[in-house]
Amino acid sequence: MLTAGSSDGENSKPAILTTGSPPSVPKVSTSGTRSLCEALGERIMEKLRDGLSAQRIHQDLVEENGFTGSYESVKRYVRRLEENATPPFRRMEVEPGKELQVDFGRGAPIADGNGKRRRPHLFRTVLSHSRKGYSEVVFRQTTEDFIRVLENAFRSYGGVAETLVVDNLKAAVIHADWFDPEINPKIRSFCEHYGTVILPMRPRTPRHKGYAQLVIR
Repeated sequence: MLTAGSSDGENSKPAILTTGSPPSVPKVSTSGTRSLCEALGERIMEKLRDGLSAQRIHQDLVEENGFTGSYESVKRYVRRLEENATPPFRRMEVEPGKELQVDFGRGAPIADGNGKRRRPHLFRTVLSHSRKGYSEVVFRQTTEDFIRVLENAFRSYGGVAETLVVDNLKAAVIHADWFDPEINPKIRSFCEHYGTVILPMRPRTPRHKGYAQLVIR
């Protein structure tokens, strides 16, 4: 729950990230010899749904299924699956105060303090349970600016969510990686101070952060 003055109320609608059903293994056309991976297609897709990398999948197939193919063959097969598969869509239930989605978008050009027209950044947060949002316009995306607008969002909500789901913006994430991202030390200290955890979403997977996404031109 929010640590103070929770505004993510129990009577609000639950978060629905996306809807639909998990994909099945698509048909994969191969040229030349038949891929050894095809016999284990369902198993490979299952591991992809769990977020495992091609390297980890190859390792598991060797240990669990006696797979004799190379890592390169698994990598090619996984790439073809990802190119042909429809992304899975699932209903996500989020408890009050558990998750805050964070994003930056680009706003329309406005005049700054010096009379120059500039396109600002629009900072947007949304509580995943109640969908209560907070927005703020800034001209830069520095780490200090990111921390300041997050604190303003916390004040607006009256508390801090347990998890912050963010894009891999450079102000917070030095190196994007689904399994072991490198978080900016200032952001890591900020999260420790407020008792929250930052969770960068998987690179090039915007559907993981559906509510805070901004479509601004």
